[in-house]
Parts: sequence; C-alpha cells; structure tokens
Amino acid sequence: MIREVFDDVLDNQRNLTRYEAYECMNDLISGEYPDTLISAFLIALRMKTESIEEITGLTESMKDHAIQIEYDPGEYLVESCGTGGDVFKTFNVSTTASIIASACGAKISKHGNRSVSSKFGGADALEALGVNINLSPAQVINSIEGCNFAFIFAPNYHVATKNVMKIRKDLKTRTIFNLIGPITCPSNVTARMTGVYDPQLVETIAEVSKNLGVERAMIVHGFDEKGNKAMDEISNIGKTKVAFLENNEIKTRYITPKDFGLEYVNPQDIAAPDSVEDHLKIIKNIVNNVTETKKDVARMELSLMNSAAILYVADKVSSLEEGVECSRRAIEKGHVSKQLNKIIKYSSI
Repeated sequence: MIREVFDDVLDNQRNLTRYEAYECMNDLISGEYPDTLISAFLIALRMKTESIEEITGLTESMKDHAIQIEYDPGEYLVESCGTGGDVFKTFNVSTTASIIASACGAKISKHGNRSVSSKFGGADALEALGVNINLSPAQVINSIEGCNFAFIFAPNYHVATKNVMKIRKDLKTRTIFNLIGPITCPSNVTARMTGVYDPQLVETIAEVSKNLGVERAMIVHGFDEKGNKAMDEISNIGKTKVAFLENNEIKTRYITPKDFGLEYVNPQDIAAPDSVEDHLKIIKNIVNNVTETKKDVARMELSLMNSAAILYVADKVSSLEEGVECSRRAIEKGHVSKQLNKIIKYSSI
C-alpha cells in the first residue's frame, strides 16, 4: 500500500483513508520495505500533517499487531500518559498522578516507554521507585485487580514495530510514532487522560480516541504564564486547553487552576530538575506528603490537578475540584504511600 499511495501523499498532500492508513502501518512494520522508502513516507505524512482518519487507521493496525491484554474490570479502565515533545519540561507528572489516582480507586493501565524527549520517562520513574516494569499480560491483569495499577512496557508488547525503531532513531525528528505511541495501549482502555505536545492536536486526539472506542477522555495541552504552548499535561502556570469526550460528544474549553480550587504558581517551581535522583526525590516527596517549601507545594498541586483529571474521566468524582480534594486526602492519610508499596508488590507477583 505504501508504494501505491506514496506519490499522491507527497505530491498532492492527499489524506489517506482509514483503511489505507491501516494497510500502510502493516507495510511499515512488515520489514519488507527499504528503510529509505519508510523514512520518506513518514516525513511525507508529517509535511502535510496527519489527519484523524490516518492516525486512527495507523493506530488500529499497531494495536492489532501488539500482544493483547484481554481484561474488562467492569468499570472504566484508564490510561494516563503524555506524548512528550513538549517545550516546558517538568518532573514526571503523569506517573505521579497515576499513582495518586489509583489510590483513590481509579483502575489504571499505564502504557509507556523509557525517556525519549524528557529526562525521566514513565518506565524510568517506576523502575527507579522499585516497580517491575516487565509484566506479562497475566501479571498486568493481576496487578490491576490487586492494586488498581499496572505498567505496560511498550517495547515488550509492540514487538512488531522493532523494524521501525532504528529508522526513527536515525531520522532524529518527530514522526507519527511520537503521536500514536501513547494511544496504542494493548489493553481495553475505555477512558484516557492524555497530554499532547501541541494544542492543535487536542481535538484531533479526542476524535481518534472516540474512533478507538474510548468513552470518556480529557485530551490536554498546558500553556505557560505568557500563553505560549508549554506542556503535555494540565498546567498550573497557565491555562490548559482540554477536549472533553463524554456521552459520545467532544467539547473543547480552557480551564485554569481555579477550576481545581487552586492558584497559579511560579514556572520555576515545577521545572524539571537536572538529575535522576532529584526527579525521584520529587515523586517520593509528593507521595509522602512533603510540603516544606514553595516548590514542594507547587509540584504537589500540579500532581493533584492531573490526578483529579484521571479521577474525573474514571467517573470517580463529579468535578475536578472534588478530584483534588480526594487526591489530597489520600496523600495526607498515607494511602498513596501505601499504594506505591502495593504497586511494587503486585508488579513482582
């Protein structure tokens, strides 16, 4: 299929149909095409900007080729992650928020990789905390059942895409894989809280999520204090653009810390630290309710906001402000600290 559509995509900027995109992903991961053609095709897609139907078809194929995790918890199963590639780097907020939300009852199937664009990716963070990230499908299900949380290490489940990994590394530029990686979780995700690196992608990924069968979602991009695009998570230094997916409808609006019952903070207080050790310390401080400094409080509140969003899409709370209260209470009562220990325990069973 790639050979059939390549000239049309390159010369005429034609969008592929969902079926064509599906078949093109089959070609991409087949190992039967030269690296030069695959590289050119990926760049051609990026030059014209990938459409909703293309992203849907490519993602469906990638998910179909993955090792599957067949599990239905009988309630919303949430994935919380970010695409990376954002401008303003923070500590690993999505991982921290996921731990907090799981302590509050949200069932989380977190799918991710080691750091690519950040200093400390989801896999890096959890592994440093003592979590076994190499879970089999049976272990993933057991962990979610036992403690509401499991990490799915992407390279272990998307074995077929190894054919493309070297090409991505050689290109050293963003491709469609940067965008679809976070939405190709091989479990039956029915809700998601996903951060994207570009505010223009918020509605797009919401539509793709809907196409993939997700029922509730918040697709977000956070801005800085000057209104510049900044982070692939909810922001507490500026406004956040959100596409809400509920009742099969997508509605976009901007939210601020006030929607969570909180205030704006200084950008420097949530910026990513330089070392892995400092990243780890931040997460542990939040989990253990350490709020001794202004930075501690700012980082805590950023985590609470993102945890609140996870709880909202999981239908555990009726408002974002209620989600903050629930998350804060879980930390203050020591439930989140105990939850991290449970996650570590169940990851090795």
